[in-house]
Amino acid sequence: MKQRTADAAGALHRRAVLAIATATGSASLLVNVWYPFLPLFLLQVGAKDEPAALFWVALGMTAQGVARLLGGPLWGLLSDRVGRKKMFVRALYSAALTAFVLSIINSPWQVAIALGLQGLLSGFIPAAIALASVSVPDAKVNDALSVVSGAQYLGGAIGPAVGAAMAIAFGYRGAIFSSGVLVATVATAVIFLVPADTVRKKPRDRTGVAIPLEPFRPTIQFGLAILLYFSLFALNAFRSIATPFALKDIAGPEVTVVTGLTFALGGIASAMGVWVLSARFFGNRRLRNMLVMTSVLAAFGHLLLALSNSVWLYVLAFTVASFLNASMMPATNALIAFNVSRERRGTAFGVASAAQAVAFMAGPMVAAMFATFSLKAGFVAVSILLVAQAALVGFAVREPAMDN
Repeated sequence: MKQRTADAAGALHRRAVLAIATATGSASLLVNVWYPFLPLFLLQVGAKDEPAALFWVALGMTAQGVARLLGGPLWGLLSDRVGRKKMFVRALYSAALTAFVLSIINSPWQVAIALGLQGLLSGFIPAAIALASVSVPDAKVNDALSVVSGAQYLGGAIGPAVGAAMAIAFGYRGAIFSSGVLVATVATAVIFLVPADTVRKKPRDRTGVAIPLEPFRPTIQFGLAILLYFSLFALNAFRSIATPFALKDIAGPEVTVVTGLTFALGGIASAMGVWVLSARFFGNRRLRNMLVMTSVLAAFGHLLLALSNSVWLYVLAFTVASFLNASMMPATNALIAFNVSRERRGTAFGVASAAQAVAFMAGPMVAAMFATFSLKAGFVAVSILLVAQAALVGFAVREPAMDN
């Protein structure tokens, strides 16, 4: 009887993780349908030239980042009270709303409204991670987060190719609107297919007054985990912004094709890094070792980017760096989860969402700064920072205690 109960519970956990991962990967794919051609769409709705279109995209992304700084922690706090599944569904419907608003804009400045809504109301990746972290026993958290993160990266890699096909078939507006309809469909499927998480009922004292949840008290270890989370997203943003300009110097007129290939391979490598390196070779109790080793290897990968003078070498280095960068994400998410109670994981990933927002602004700003004199120096600086990150993790991060 006990064995049958354990098997049934395990099957429920696997189904929950698979459903969350499928929804996350699908939503990532659909959002990336329109992100890559956003500057081209803005040219269509009135931007006077390419620099102007890029300016409005940058403004929109800034609005998104600032809005997420405000919304992320608040939605995370609410998820601990009403349920992480509800917040995941809400974030997905909000991503659909972003697409609907974007599809009807008729002036470039209005992209800030759409992306501001995305930042304030959506953020489905942290919501998915928070939900996955409480949908399985602690001993399975790293495996679960690896599956979800891998689906996210794979969706992001496939999305631009699907977007190109949709743009050809429906035009930019039609592709954006269609992606919103499909994201809303994913959100509706989550309602029926993903098991609800358990939100602890508030205990009551002798007079019947509800006793509130234990206050969220971030520790130094939690702060270190958030710093790592910020670092990974900032490095990814830096590499993504710097790559088209770095390739322009070595690929010449073929830069568009080479850039598309580079990002496609990087996205697939990211998914493989999560599914192969993180999930297969490192368990929950070796998170620190994994992060130290991978940070050092990633430092060599970025140094190789700095030394690349040919297209094939740069593409190889970018693929390796993407593989290693992504492989650290499940371990970092697990550190965030394990350094708070299960009842406060929504709040924890709300804070992580705010850190992600800052990273999305910081990474491009640093890339722009180095682009003024030397992107190669920027990649060298990243290598040095990754070695410092490895040292910090090795000396300061503790393997977290967890329940089975």
